[in-house]
Amino acid sequence: MPRNVSARSLSRRTARTATVTSATVGLLLMTAGLASAQGAENPLNGIKPDMSVFGGAFNETWARVAAGIWGVVLAGSAINLMVALYKIRKARAGGYQSELSESMDAAKTATIAFGAVAGASIIIGAILFIVNGS
Repeated sequence: MPRNVSARSLSRRTARTATVTSATVGLLLMTAGLASAQGAENPLNGIKPDMSVFGGAFNETWARVAAGIWGVVLAGSAINLMVALYKIRKARAGGYQSELSESMDAAKTATIAFGAVAGASIIIGAILFIVNGS
């Protein structure tokens, strides 16, 4: 039973963290919108991030490193999802209801994590689009 309780508290902590993070991002976006609506002058207006100032070699290097890290995290997330799905099959075959419930929770979390990692570029692009307002 303690194992089940810790898994539930972990998923609750994860959900709570996601809620607080999304609320903070929403608050920041609303505050930025209010500041721009009130006519506050933005000292960085028209300035956009540009890594080419460090040269082409740096730009290629950081892009390759980021792509490599993203690939490793995606592979790890996919393996975690496969393991969770295997645990569901094993629990069903053995008739272990408590393990089945725990495995289902783990599979849901692994699926969400895999989707977030796979869609990271879309998520980051959407955030930058909203923040830049273009």
